[in-house]
Amino acid sequence: MELNLNGNWKCGFSDGRELMIQVPGCWETYIQEKDIADKVRLIRLFEVEKLPHGRSRLCFGAVSYYCDIFLNGILIGAHEGMWDEFSVDTTETLREGCNELILDIWKPGYHAGDRYPLREVLSGFLPDVLCTFGGIWKGVRLETNETARGYFIDRHWGEGDGQGNAQITIAADLVEKLNTLHLTGEILDPDNICVAQINQKVTAGKEFTVRAKVAHPVLWSAGRPVLYRYRITVDNGVEKRTVAGTLGFREISAEGTKILLNKEPVYARGILHWGYYEKIIPTPDDMTVLSEIQNVKQYGFNMIKHCLYLPGENYLRIADETGMLLWIELPLWLPERTDRLEGRIRREFPAMLDQLAGHPSVVAVSLGCELDSKVDSHVLRDMYMLAKEKLHVLVRDNSGSGECYGGLAVDYADFSDYHFYAELQNMENLLETFTPVWKRNRPWVFGEFCDSDTLRDMQVLRNEKGVGCFDWEKQDEVINPVSLLKPDFFLGSHDERMVKSGIREAYPELKNLSYHHSMVHRKTTLEQIRAFPEIGGYNITSIRDVPIATSGLFDDFMRNKFDPQTFRTFNNEVMLLPAWDLTRIWLNSDRVMSVERYGFFSGERYGLHLLVSNYGANDLREPVITYELKKNGKKTVRQGTISGETAEKGKVVQTCYMNFHLPPAEKADNYILSVVLECGGEIFRNEWPVFLYPKPAKRNRRMGVFDPVHVFDTIENIYEGIEKTDGRNNLEHYELFLCSMLTPEIIRYAENGGAVFYVQRGEGSIPVSHIAFWREGMIRRFPHPLFKELEEGNWMEDLRYFSCATDTAFSDIADTRFHTRRPILRRYDCREWRADDYLMELGCGKGRIIATTLRLEGGMGKQPMFLENNRFGRYLLDKVCDWLLTGGADE
Repeated sequence: MELNLNGNWKCGFSDGRELMIQVPGCWETYIQEKDIADKVRLIRLFEVEKLPHGRSRLCFGAVSYYCDIFLNGILIGAHEGMWDEFSVDTTETLREGCNELILDIWKPGYHAGDRYPLREVLSGFLPDVLCTFGGIWKGVRLETNETARGYFIDRHWGEGDGQGNAQITIAADLVEKLNTLHLTGEILDPDNICVAQINQKVTAGKEFTVRAKVAHPVLWSAGRPVLYRYRITVDNGVEKRTVAGTLGFREISAEGTKILLNKEPVYARGILHWGYYEKIIPTPDDMTVLSEIQNVKQYGFNMIKHCLYLPGENYLRIADETGMLLWIELPLWLPERTDRLEGRIRREFPAMLDQLAGHPSVVAVSLGCELDSKVDSHVLRDMYMLAKEKLHVLVRDNSGSGECYGGLAVDYADFSDYHFYAELQNMENLLETFTPVWKRNRPWVFGEFCDSDTLRDMQVLRNEKGVGCFDWEKQDEVINPVSLLKPDFFLGSHDERMVKSGIREAYPELKNLSYHHSMVHRKTTLEQIRAFPEIGGYNITSIRDVPIATSGLFDDFMRNKFDPQTFRTFNNEVMLLPAWDLTRIWLNSDRVMSVERYGFFSGERYGLHLLVSNYGANDLREPVITYELKKNGKKTVRQGTISGETAEKGKVVQTCYMNFHLPPAEKADNYILSVVLECGGEIFRNEWPVFLYPKPAKRNRRMGVFDPVHVFDTIENIYEGIEKTDGRNNLEHYELFLCSMLTPEIIRYAENGGAVFYVQRGEGSIPVSHIAFWREGMIRRFPHPLFKELEEGNWMEDLRYFSCATDTAFSDIADTRFHTRRPILRRYDCREWRADDYLMELGCGKGRIIATTLRLEGGMGKQPMFLENNRFGRYLLDKVCDWLLTGGADE
């Protein structure tokens, strides 16, 4: 018999306040304070009409974090750990009539003086996303039985391998004198046909397993999530109990650099999930779970990584039913080393792993995230071995790897995992460094990577939600304790910053630009990593916008931020990838020379190696590739058809090489190269921008150059008449001055009416912010004669700046020598709502200075090296010089 004890409970705080709350739930839902980590008392009265003849117990789904449990004034048990289910015996304390159940609960706290500081317990990452939570958050019930030899079923699960070997495990709460159990039952296929009979006797124990053989099983996979059902009756001679559940036949393994699902290569295309929901506790209902899974599938994902928390049983079940692969990361992150840490890991991890058993969707488990030396080697080794024993999954001890965080250099893992949050021009260098030949012995899956924030206006969000202010935007340690952990948390000054930066005024336009910028970042990053056969998957950060970040593919309402159809072109089982010619440069010896990827001069040869990453169901044999180069994405100027090389399953190969001359251009033009691969009735496509500029002639410029930073190296190959100076003497006879440092003499030259083009590297004459070009921000081009030829409209427009992307931007300027500041190319920060400039025009006395932090000389990561090889850098230099030499007037 069961008695549901969910519903209204009295909640009392140490300051004397009392209120009624709902169980399952957490008290933070009912009060503003989110930092209460001292004792909170929950009380429930319930009636028992007749005492059972056998045993009774209370079963809790989960309580956060520690609780003492009293029944009718007697302490009957205690529990530590917020993620696992547990039970306490009530046989001696339950009474007929009214019973009083009390739980004294302490949740993880944000202060060192709290009983359970969050970094000393296994609380995961949710405390950093929103807040810690306390209470009976997964429900409670009373179970009774009517016989002295009665027993309880704690849990049960079934699993099967690729050869049809099935086993059903039952964990039971038994009395000691039970010895033998008789198990009968059956396994049913999806058509409800019995495929295996069960009739076995087992010796009673905490867990007992029955095994069966199913002939010719249909294997569970993401594309075909076939589930069988089992029914088992447990008979101890006095009492019978029947359990029922599902199982899937599947195998997951690592072979070389490949992940194999049922011996077939699979590429993990995952999205990161922090367990954030507006109700604070991670207990979404079935409809919410199903909607999440369906939505991420639209984007082409086949995996969800539940990062540093445990999803509920319903999430696991629905993933089984819908064919969504799951990676579960146990909630160990940034732990403080204490005498109790190891004990907590050894006590709580086994209980968490038990809850994951029997779900074919769970294919990977990591024991923690970005762990450093505070977690000892022997603990991770033992927990790795335990996870391998309990679950038939791929296991990793430390997501992100110890070697990158000062932890274990030698790991316990079935696959490699790094967390690269990289700039586009630097990603391939990272990948090349982390894939030496001696490391190519196992798959590499990014546990998390590739975040890209977009703009969010809290004022708009408040209006949509119908609230005046969210608790999580307040700079208040009591109401919003996340602000304790994140001193750079700027939501408290969001409105002020939105106005000051100009974002509020132009928000609709900027929001759209930020979405384009983010999708460019994701597209290019995924193309880069799919070109490495050593890499077997990734998990993009993250599924939805949360209080601390807007890196979600969905917004705060779980609405699409990007077009799923477009997104799938670069997030699918089969992907078409660009690869570029290899070359080198002689600088007293050979060095790598990266070629221009997206910018070209009129009539230049365009060469593209088309790669195919094939993780589809079939080999792509003798595919046909067609390509079209369209001006502004509309008018076709080049096209062709090529017979491609075969791409076998699980491989990355070059299928063809496209090589043609680009059309002439009298001004800057935008083109789109669209490529379609057809094979066996299947069609795959992708596209890339081609930015075309007029081919420059070598022109005579009477310019002085002061270049201590070597930005303008090779300029003598571009212009004649260049004179290199010390930036101090005889500047007045130059029509124009180029420099990478502003001397007092150059400033006076400008004040007297001179024209200056200043390129700054790092800290220099103008204050800068050290920022990421592609991550956490977006860029906006302002109307200015320098850019009058450049057309916008293509969502991939920002790739124009790949060869010039930089890591600094001009911040606020208090220098009174500059009486005006006009932005030309601006960066808006999507986390701090700040505006900085990559390119701007400064008024200086009677003259003008064009200042930039863009890398016209390239040289960072995969950017081309030197000014003469940087197509957009040369184009911009020409435009700046022409405009300054003509007086710098608007047209």
